[in-house]
Amino acid sequence: MDPDEDERPSSPLLPRPEGGERSMSYLAAAGFAVGTTFVYIFFLAFIGSIRGGDGRTDLVTSFGCQLVATLSALFLILQLHAPDKSIRDYLGVRATHRGFFPLAAMLGIAVQIPANALYDLIVKRWPTGQPREEMLQEELAGGVPKRFLFFVILVLAGPLLEEVFFRGALFRPLRRRYDALGTVLATSTYFAFAHLEWQLVLPIGLVGFSLGLLRSASGSLLPSFIMHGLFNGITLGSVYSRSPTDVADNTPIPLSVTIGGSAATIVLLLLVHLLGKKSELAREARGKDEA
Repeated sequence: MDPDEDERPSSPLLPRPEGGERSMSYLAAAGFAVGTTFVYIFFLAFIGSIRGGDGRTDLVTSFGCQLVATLSALFLILQLHAPDKSIRDYLGVRATHRGFFPLAAMLGIAVQIPANALYDLIVKRWPTGQPREEMLQEELAGGVPKRFLFFVILVLAGPLLEEVFFRGALFRPLRRRYDALGTVLATSTYFAFAHLEWQLVLPIGLVGFSLGLLRSASGSLLPSFIMHGLFNGITLGSVYSRSPTDVADNTPIPLSVTIGGSAATIVLLLLVHLLGKKSELAREARGKDEA
């Protein structure tokens, strides 16, 4: 593809290029990410004003607002950037080398350690209000049905929705205009700031970078979804298995464990990169993002 030809269609006001697909600038992608977050907050505030009370929002309501905001953004992106394309192909739901799936699972486990250690370091210096794990522990007091519902939201539906948006709808048009590293860094940054807590920006940014590298190297959305779901599942399982007292009295991760987990994360990311270079199937999958 001629770079000059791909530069032209970044604005929705310009004619669509032959092939029916537009690239996207960093600024436009940031606009979609910020706009989606704004719509999400608006719906949360609106529902909170109707309900009254202490203003706290339960997980189910929060996910419902996120679902509406994200699906609205997806509709706009698809209409503006690829109205004639297969949605499945545009979002990156395609086959890739099977080796990415065990690597994704191991990354979902390993990256927990440096991400949580980084978060603990930040909140020790700049504490938050009520830690998220304590809030989740309170919401899980509703018994087995509620726990199952939370599992579906946090481990399946939530990761799927976020991957479809950040590593799908935003990743594809950005990759058509920018290189792989720029696209991975951009989407991981948008992903981190969308979590609405500045103490989470660096830890979630690290997770987002790992997800983005998986998406970029494999050419498929599926490995990043596996990693994301497992990452959330481990967090949820940790809350399930501990008492409220244990959650409130959170012990910092030992330095040796932090170093080991960080080293394992780096090695796994290198293996993801190398597999992406070696696998013909991964190269074919990546080519569909760039075509």
